[in-house]
Amino acid sequence: MVIRAARSNEARTRSIGFSPYPYRLAAFVIAGAVCGLAGALLVNHTAYLTPEFMNWTRSGELMFMVILGGMGSVAGPVLGAFALLLVEDALSGWTQHWQLILGPLLVLSVLFLRRGLSGLLFGKNE
Repeated sequence: MVIRAARSNEARTRSIGFSPYPYRLAAFVIAGAVCGLAGALLVNHTAYLTPEFMNWTRSGELMFMVILGGMGSVAGPVLGAFALLLVEDALSGWTQHWQLILGPLLVLSVLFLRRGLSGLLFGKNE
């Protein structure tokens, strides 16, 4: 709750007696640990690591998953990952240039689904 309050108004959070710095630091450390674990599991799964994993398109895919699923919930990015993999598989079987169709789909999802797919399925995320 402190992180949410600091995101909306940091000065007000400090004025009611909470210092947002330790909470943000803890969230940053937890996020880094989860990312490190995900990287270790990815290498374990693929049995090798190449520089291709550090390409800028990899982070673009991750951002696409989060935006498509919805940023306000935990289930949103997971739902976005499933949706992206399903759409990518369907479109890649249909055409070689599936990214040209996927790009406008992201733009349409940003314009018409403000809370992503999780907001569409589960309602309001608050």
